[in-house]
Amino acid sequence: MAAFEKLLSSVKVGSHTLPNRVIMPSMGSNLADGQGNVTSAMLAYYRARAAGRPGMLVVEAACVHHSGKVIDRNFMAHDDSLIEGMRELASVVKEQGSLPILQLIHGGRNAHPRLVGEAMAPSALRGPTAHSTPRAMTVIEIEAMVQAFARAAWRAMEAGFEGVEIHGAHEYLVHEFLTPYANKRQDAYGGDLERRARFAVEVVQAVRRAVGPEAIISFRLSGDDHVAGGMGPKEAAATAKLLVPAGVDIISVTGGVYETPSMVVPPTPMPPGTHLEAARKVKEAVTVPVAGVGRIRNAAEAEKALQGLDMVAVGRAFLADPGWLNQAAAGNTNNVRPCIGCNQGCIDKVLFGAPISCVSNPWVGLELQAQQIQPAAKPVNAVVVGGGLAGMEAACTLGRLGHKVVLFEATGELGGQLRLACLPPGKDEFRGLIDYYRHALSELPNVEIRLNTKATVGQVCKINPKAVVVAAGSEPILPDLPGAGDAPLVNARQVLAGEVPVGHKVAVMGGGNLGSEVAHYLATRGHDVCIIELGLGIGNDLGPARRYHLRRELGKYKVRRYIRAKVRRLFKNKVSFLHTRPDGSRQLTYVEPVDTFVSAMGAKPNEKIFLALEPKVSAIFLVGDAMSPAGMGQATSEGVRAALEIHRLAEEGALDVAPAGAAC
Repeated sequence: MAAFEKLLSSVKVGSHTLPNRVIMPSMGSNLADGQGNVTSAMLAYYRARAAGRPGMLVVEAACVHHSGKVIDRNFMAHDDSLIEGMRELASVVKEQGSLPILQLIHGGRNAHPRLVGEAMAPSALRGPTAHSTPRAMTVIEIEAMVQAFARAAWRAMEAGFEGVEIHGAHEYLVHEFLTPYANKRQDAYGGDLERRARFAVEVVQAVRRAVGPEAIISFRLSGDDHVAGGMGPKEAAATAKLLVPAGVDIISVTGGVYETPSMVVPPTPMPPGTHLEAARKVKEAVTVPVAGVGRIRNAAEAEKALQGLDMVAVGRAFLADPGWLNQAAAGNTNNVRPCIGCNQGCIDKVLFGAPISCVSNPWVGLELQAQQIQPAAKPVNAVVVGGGLAGMEAACTLGRLGHKVVLFEATGELGGQLRLACLPPGKDEFRGLIDYYRHALSELPNVEIRLNTKATVGQVCKINPKAVVVAAGSEPILPDLPGAGDAPLVNARQVLAGEVPVGHKVAVMGGGNLGSEVAHYLATRGHDVCIIELGLGIGNDLGPARRYHLRRELGKYKVRRYIRAKVRRLFKNKVSFLHTRPDGSRQLTYVEPVDTFVSAMGAKPNEKIFLALEPKVSAIFLVGDAMSPAGMGQATSEGVRAALEIHRLAEEGALDVAPAGAAC
């Protein structure tokens, strides 16, 4: 305990004493049904997180009024019919030993018009990323919304929650009243800070009356909007001083708005502790506990974050490994799946409308299935071809279930393309995921890893496997362009691996994730770089937070970007492309001189071994880039699902059936 002494110590919040200083903050999951009801998947998801024993678990934002929905499957608390499902959810969290708090929200101008019709906000002011211009709320509507928060809070208490959290940040309704960035009113609910805070204060007061004196009221406060004309730490501290007398027991300080998404859910390569300094400014102004947040990835960072604060909110780490806090208390931090801050499976998928998932932990979303899985009663021999993300997860899952696994890896190191993904600036923490798998596989005596061994049909058949998982990855595609044979053309993977010389002036062809990151990588090393992208934007295959951050970095290093640009020909020292301008006019454009052309224009799957083995084994699965080049989330998800299917077939005896062709 000495290593995390403050983190694991108790803390008093309102009338409750919490066993540790960790909050799992609200994170949208898209696991509710279309009417906002609790589902069995949602219960299993929260049961797994609550078993990690955070002192306080804040269940995802529940909308207090139908006009405030932000996503299709928004959790809802606007009607009494929802109480029974909420009761099951509160009970699940309590059973695991965590204190359940329900976050209450209204989307304000960021409510989706497809879901709510006309959005409402303090002012008829369209945010830079909003779907439409909202309607300014009348005073009567404001007063009614105060009561909507109070009634939702009452429902939470009826359901067995120990308190509520009012979401007053991230450009949702309560925050929109607080910040001059969104509130341009000149009546009793706008103008100076005290009038802008009136709605929030009235909400807190009404909620306190509804929940009684013993319930916890938390307030999620924006410590810094990180946008021109927004709130800063000084205004946040002054606001906090108004909220506490109204009835707030704890303030959780975050930051950012839709226009600055990298501050709302900070991605790699942003450093840990994004909002801690703002939280400490708030703490100086109030006597109630204050929690800090912002890419706190593990117990060591959480302990450090508590300097000058009472609690720490740790979100995505509970996705990557729900048991990270228990492992820290037991001194087993090497066994923790790390959050790598990629945002791909969590916030990006939720904003896209899909259920929450996690690149590091493909079991997110499979909690119901995980509860029912038993170790293998009929272990089988299995082969995994390829030691990248998909292959490592498949081997790890099969090994933990009790099957005997041989993993072939053609190179001398596990990790596959993830090793290259670690190399762009600020992404070295991706290595933590490789380290996790390497350690996990080394702990499994029934898993044999053969490095520097390219799998062949003969080698695989010697093992006589009942099932094979092919995770052989992909190969980069070089463009078939006029002049390509005579031009200094290399691919992006070669550049990151340091396998080829790169001249000073570089043209990167392809402005997706890989092209943008290799351009950033080269620019930070002093190269003069341009990106030529056929599509409408740079990094469009990235989520909003990572895209925002990477585009800022490219601007910082003066990387020139040509979009809607179709490459026509490569020369020995220049490139020509057809450039479509914003007004629709077209121009043949030349960039010169160019010393090196870098292709980031896609990849093709390595499926030869799959095609050769397919008729020879009872069950064979193609996963990751070997199926079709995709993201890291698909790799780990497909790896675990292939392993689970092999396990199911083995338990049913289906793998004893002879293959269709000549057997191994």
